[in-house]
Amino acid sequence: MSNIHNLSIEQCVLVALMTVQNSLETVMSDLDIECFCAERHKAIFKAITELSNENKPYDAVLVEQKLIETKTLELSGGSKYLLQMMGDSASSFYNLESYVAQLNKFKSHREVEQIGQSIQEAAKDLTVPDIHNAAESILSGSSTNDKAEKSSFTFAEALKRSGEQLIQKAEAKAAKQYIGVQFNLHHVDKLVGTIQKGHFCVIGGRPGSGKSTLAQMVAIQTAMQFREAVLMVSAEMDVETFTNRCISALTNIPFENIHNADIEGMLHTFVDAQHRLANLPIHIEDKQKPTIAEIHAYARKAKRRYKKLGCIIVDYLQLVRDPSKKDRYQEVSSISRDLKAMAKEFDCPVIALAQLNRESEKGKRPKASDLKESGQIEQDADQILLAHPILNADDEMPSGVTEIIVAKNRHGKKGVVRVLDRLDICRFASIRTEDEGLGGGV
Repeated sequence: MSNIHNLSIEQCVLVALMTVQNSLETVMSDLDIECFCAERHKAIFKAITELSNENKPYDAVLVEQKLIETKTLELSGGSKYLLQMMGDSASSFYNLESYVAQLNKFKSHREVEQIGQSIQEAAKDLTVPDIHNAAESILSGSSTNDKAEKSSFTFAEALKRSGEQLIQKAEAKAAKQYIGVQFNLHHVDKLVGTIQKGHFCVIGGRPGSGKSTLAQMVAIQTAMQFREAVLMVSAEMDVETFTNRCISALTNIPFENIHNADIEGMLHTFVDAQHRLANLPIHIEDKQKPTIAEIHAYARKAKRRYKKLGCIIVDYLQLVRDPSKKDRYQEVSSISRDLKAMAKEFDCPVIALAQLNRESEKGKRPKASDLKESGQIEQDADQILLAHPILNADDEMPSGVTEIIVAKNRHGKKGVVRVLDRLDICRFASIRTEDEGLGGGV
């Protein structure tokens, strides 16, 4: 074991995790098993994360049971060590983030120590030029970290990589396999194309415009047709409402009936849908005003559970917080950039819903620049779709038709699609495309 560690801090972190509910979620993005040096602490942390992934509490009793189940109790020091650690170490939840930061420093120092040892070993049997090459290879991560993401390419390598990607997409498309997300609205999907891995898509609209309905249709399409996992971060809508909206859309039972428990004559259909849809890979995080760090932690948690993610949906962007930023404009800009980065990190599309400015004129087609609080959203997004309900000219009541305005499409066309409102059953239906003849933009 390396001398670069602090066993007391490792103990304090583990005790804090086991004594405070949902504490892992607050530090999940910064804490992994390699932050712990002692093997017994690694075993305990692994048990905690496994319980979390199973959506179970991870207090000391359940952690001990998990260690027994996985036959790692003795490796972790046994029941006696768990009791001793719980008695001797303060929970110190309020210092948890600081302790985790310290563990990350020790982890980084151990990595440097390992690199130095690797270079030292390589030097024993190599000439001076070879030593330089070996050291460069080690430092670049090619020898010590096979999972390190390659970021430098010759143009020949880039051409090969893009060709391989093209072939993979073509094969997946021919086999009707998942290559990205769509809305299950023929004309919209035809205009927008596929929102692919690494894309950041923004769906904007005024309250009640149907942007949550569009996001819901994406979630259902991705989970049902392709069996790809969807992370739904529902900052506005509670989990029961979201679930009932999905059932309404898939059964044609009016949402109002489900909401008011007025499903006489439809109960069998409702219960049958519950059974059929129970195993859909949709992971819902129902948290008001989540921080961007929490969303990152949710994504890591969902990825561990489902192995990979087909889509991340955030409803909605302006409810997300970044406490590290003092100014709201800077805060929203930072969140937008982080969501864009998450699309690449988790190799899946990220779709964020966004409100429009109140200044956007009623009845007038909104523009991408009407997105509330930050022009950075417009800059970061690969696609921007705006939901615009059409009102009757005489009484300004909803006409039953909504325009889906593709205001930005970095990888395809822009234009307008009219869809039929079926908000009574929480969905839209296609009508026609009004192609404005605008090319793709950046």
